[in-house]
Amino acid sequence: MKKKDAEVYRKKLIKEKERLLLDLQNLDKNSLHVTSQEGSGNLSGYGTHLADVATDMYEQEKSLSFMNNEEFLLQEVEDALQKIDKNKYGNCEACGVEISLKRLDVEPHAKFCMDCKTEEEEKKKSSVANGSLQKNIRKRRG
Repeated sequence: MKKKDAEVYRKKLIKEKERLLLDLQNLDKNSLHVTSQEGSGNLSGYGTHLADVATDMYEQEKSLSFMNNEEFLLQEVEDALQKIDKNKYGNCEACGVEISLKRLDVEPHAKFCMDCKTEEEEKKKSSVANGSLQKNIRKRRG
């Protein structure tokens, strides 16, 4: 990949990294440390209804899931930035072929070309399907 192109993607990746860090900060601040009592302004000390507690727990779990996804993407972005520094950015990790600029425009942290990404997703689907099939077989036998 040309250095000029790599610099364009570096800027995109840095912008994405800043967005992800801000999202993580907001999720942490707004979701994980505020209960429904605090959020509604009810700080009276009276017990909270069980359904409210369950809702708080659900919302925190949802926030943790979002945070995990954002952290995963952040790591992908940081890996891509390191590849730019090492002049290894833009090549498929599976086959070594140059990833199309069209793909990198959509997903600048892409690790695989479209062919290898499609193959990887098919393997995952097959693995999940086989796992479900094995569970069903064990249930029938047991």
